[in-house]
Amino acid sequence: MLGELHMPRYVHVPTSATANLIRQAYEAGGRYQWAREAWRNSEESEATVIHFGIEEQAAETLGVLRRTIMDDGKGMEPTDLKDFLTTFGGGGKPIGMDENFGQGFKSSVLPWNPYGVVVISYTEVAPDGAMLWIYRDDEGNYALKEWMATDENGEFVSYTDVVTPFVDNEHGCDWGRIRPSWMTTGTIMVLLGSGPDSNTWMGDPSRGETTDDLIRYMNGRILTVPERNGQAIETTIIDLYAKRSNERRDTKDKTVALPDGRTMVWRPRRVHGLKHFIPESAVKGTVAVDSHGTQVDWFYVPEPHPAVGGTSDYIAQRPAVVVDYQGEAYHSDSSKSRYRQFGITDEIMNRTWLIVRPPVYSDTRPTQWGVLTQASRHILISKGGRELPWEEWGDAFYNSFPEELAKARDAARASTSSHSDPSMAKNLARILDRLNPRFKASRVLSSAAGRILGTPTGAAAGAPAARGGRAGSGSGAPGGAGGTAGPRQILVPNASGKLAGATAQVRGGYPAFEWKDFDSEEAKHLAHYVKNDSRVIDGTEYRGVVYLNSKHPVFVQEFVHWSNQVWPKADPAKVRQLVERVYGEEAVAHVVHAQRLNGTLVAKSEDGAPVVMGEDDVQSLLEPMALSAALLGLINVEQRVLTQGGGLFGSRATQ
Repeated sequence: MLGELHMPRYVHVPTSATANLIRQAYEAGGRYQWAREAWRNSEESEATVIHFGIEEQAAETLGVLRRTIMDDGKGMEPTDLKDFLTTFGGGGKPIGMDENFGQGFKSSVLPWNPYGVVVISYTEVAPDGAMLWIYRDDEGNYALKEWMATDENGEFVSYTDVVTPFVDNEHGCDWGRIRPSWMTTGTIMVLLGSGPDSNTWMGDPSRGETTDDLIRYMNGRILTVPERNGQAIETTIIDLYAKRSNERRDTKDKTVALPDGRTMVWRPRRVHGLKHFIPESAVKGTVAVDSHGTQVDWFYVPEPHPAVGGTSDYIAQRPAVVVDYQGEAYHSDSSKSRYRQFGITDEIMNRTWLIVRPPVYSDTRPTQWGVLTQASRHILISKGGRELPWEEWGDAFYNSFPEELAKARDAARASTSSHSDPSMAKNLARILDRLNPRFKASRVLSSAAGRILGTPTGAAAGAPAARGGRAGSGSGAPGGAGGTAGPRQILVPNASGKLAGATAQVRGGYPAFEWKDFDSEEAKHLAHYVKNDSRVIDGTEYRGVVYLNSKHPVFVQEFVHWSNQVWPKADPAKVRQLVERVYGEEAVAHVVHAQRLNGTLVAKSEDGAPVVMGEDDVQSLLEPMALSAALLGLINVEQRVLTQGGGLFGSRATQ
């Protein structure tokens, strides 16, 4: 008969597996993750000073430049210090989905410091300091270095892995002298790299880290440096440069003479956090973007203040879209594609910051949606392991687009050199007629009998037109709240809206097209489609814009061919306008057709399950490269240009 077990057997990780877990976590992390982890540990220790320095003694005696990380926090008692360094999944702090995972600093720093990391901590109980040295042994496992302990007669007593800081001639320093004058209690970490002569002050060499980028990373990762005792935590990073002999004045920064005769200047750089670099001149606001409580804070620097373009200097931070997770910026992105998701056009993106603030997922609220960080603390995911809902956030922001940003966008757009067909509404009417009635857009329109509340966009739905006619001008007057005596207004669904509406299949909302000079970032593309952009032309709103690259060699060759070879006697500007219009209409047709494929049954699998094109499939058809490919080698476009040009410019010139 089996007896009752009094002590269950718990899951544990063998020592031989720990190195692999650490390596996997390291690979999942990003550049400078070690700096973030060290800073967070120091901040949580109630430090008022966090200093990323360089150990000066080894620099002067051996010419070795080792990165140090110091703080004046509470410090760690010897037992806690040992747990912090040797326990993968712990370190004396809470562990949970919205807390720590107990592996951050170890997994981000140990793989590129196999020779070791020295940690010295000072507390009220251990005012002389407790020092440990963790390293990777010949078998690839991580262990604490041991020293011989002797009695007062110098006789061997035992081995110990916790010692008082001592003079270490082999490594060119007195470990006790690293402690700065401003530290009473606190912790010091010294990164030793791959050997006794390794320079670690720049960071992880396998990832090409540099001190300049470390400073930029920290200023971009921390949103706002927390305050302690009414003052922001003083966070500094020491940078180095060689003092030039022809400098006209001595630097005020500290200098250190290396054994090879060089004099290095120790220059402190201050970390202020991302929000510090948003100019005070910025106007700001907040937009709610989902039902879970996610909000987007926006900041815009208006004219005539200069735009913030970013420089090589760490002080000038470039505007970005970031996600705020517990005071840190994740998924920082300054790309055009990210801004366009929110309706922030190219003209104003270098003046605009967006900070997305979703709810944090917590073990205490398991049924509520939120975001959480992966164990590496490098990226965020949604509850259930899904990617962040960027498309949904962007669409919601665009549907409630701030008036200040809309005015700035329109003003900037009016002053740019980008150009569109002056008869856009008339030209697009042709393609809309050609596509109707097969393809219609679903919109929320004002309706007295509607059950959806919304706010007007300021645009009217295009009225049906006879072939060859134009879209409606929107000059009629609505017949009361939610009325329809006149063109029906396009509404944005909003629970606090004043107008009632209902969904309808209408012609308004199709994309417009615009020709512009693409910059080097997008020069390879013939076109790109921006969903969250719009034009109101002749009273009709066109949702989304297809931009075509007027500088791309394919189009340049087309302009030259039709102007020089086909109609050399015609006005080149008018010939080009014709070519641009036909290609623009073709691009719009491609986008509309692709969008209408959403939800289309295309096949059945072997087990009879339907194969349906979804939103992601449609999106792949509208990516810049896919859209560019769709505009290559179009025989029908050539024929349309030739036919329509014949009526405008006469017969084709003799070749």
